[in-house]
Amino acid sequence: MTSGPGFHEDLRHIAAEGFQLANRLCRDCGQLHALWPYIRLARATSAGLEDATSQLQSELTALIAANRRDVLVAGSADTGLLTLLARSGAGYPLDIVVLDRCETPLELCRRLAQRWSLRIATLREDLVDLDRPGSFDIVLVYGTLHFLAADRRADVLARMRRSLRPNGRLVLRINTSRPIEGDLTEEGRDGYADWVPDELNRIAVPLPEPPEAFRERLRVHAKSRENREGAFNSPEDIRALLTQAGFATRDWLEIGVKLSEPVQEFVEKTGKRRYLVIAEPG
Repeated sequence: MTSGPGFHEDLRHIAAEGFQLANRLCRDCGQLHALWPYIRLARATSAGLEDATSQLQSELTALIAANRRDVLVAGSADTGLLTLLARSGAGYPLDIVVLDRCETPLELCRRLAQRWSLRIATLREDLVDLDRPGSFDIVLVYGTLHFLAADRRADVLARMRRSLRPNGRLVLRINTSRPIEGDLTEEGRDGYADWVPDELNRIAVPLPEPPEAFRERLRVHAKSRENREGAFNSPEDIRALLTQAGFATRDWLEIGVKLSEPVQEFVEKTGKRRYLVIAEPG
């Protein structure tokens, strides 16, 4: 049972904790799990999970209040989505399954759940292997589709659809943008290597390692992001994929987030737009 007026994610502590875990547990995740909470702290991502007044939290609260209490988190880079669900479902008995193919975010979520007395299970599994028919009322997907190969996305979404109960809902947070290419390539790699540490310094968050080593991690991360940006060029791409997977769209909202100024300027060059989609099995 989640309880209390709200849940505060101590992101500074989680960033340091996650960095140490990632160095020990991550294998093929690149730099994502070592860096992600720091990137969130630096407002260099469009996650926006820290906003307790977000449309995403409002939508989840409404779904949970309508007796949808069994939730699958389909991919979790850190504790942000678990925190979001804890806030959204405060006062309701939730059963949460956090799925990821890497142990680092799962361990972070287990530790947070223990501190907050949340009822969760963790599942170390690739979404391409998801096979839990009729198990969930909500499947929460936050940016995960961008990590999947294009030829696997429809199948993974179809697996999510089959995992939902008849009155279940897919809650999908997804972006459209142009690819990062040409002059934007070096600007993105070099920029992230400066923008994140500069903002962390401004808000007095210590780096977990020497500055140049941390900046090199950010360059590697920025390079890996180039393969994900531009995965969806337009909302029509997303709608077609959902239809192919057997979903019917109920709500479609364009949303905004607050980024640090240099990151926002860069993101605008890619034409990025952010959407919240609520869909049901068709």
